[in-house]
Amino acid sequence: MAQSTGGTSRAPLSVVCKPGKKTRNPYLNFLRDFRQQNCHLSVVEVVRQGAERWRQMSDDQKLPYVKIAFYTPMKRRMCLSCKRKMLRMKRRPMKTEDAIARRKPISSIPWQSRSQTRNSYEPSGSLQ
Repeated sequence: MAQSTGGTSRAPLSVVCKPGKKTRNPYLNFLRDFRQQNCHLSVVEVVRQGAERWRQMSDDQKLPYVKIAFYTPMKRRMCLSCKRKMLRMKRRPMKTEDAIARRKPISSIPWQSRSQTRNSYEPSGSLQ
């Protein structure tokens, strides 16, 4: 069993600073910018130092991030049953012209037409 020295011995292969999405949270928008400026830091250090700087900022310094959060549109969330329904709809194959041509014409269905059904119904008693 190897003993851990407490420090990280792995060096990142390449430093990638993805900006991330704008959110409705001003603090997360600040962290997004802070991460871009401090690509060399680990994720834990970005959050730790970013939180410290955020606490030291005045309201005027936080205002640009609050504006970004205010004008970012809300993400609409679907309920679980709607998501399932959308997944089922995506799985269905599109109907081809051959499949449509193989359908029986409506006139060959042995049901009565609506006009015959409507005319055959007569109330049994008076409602007066």
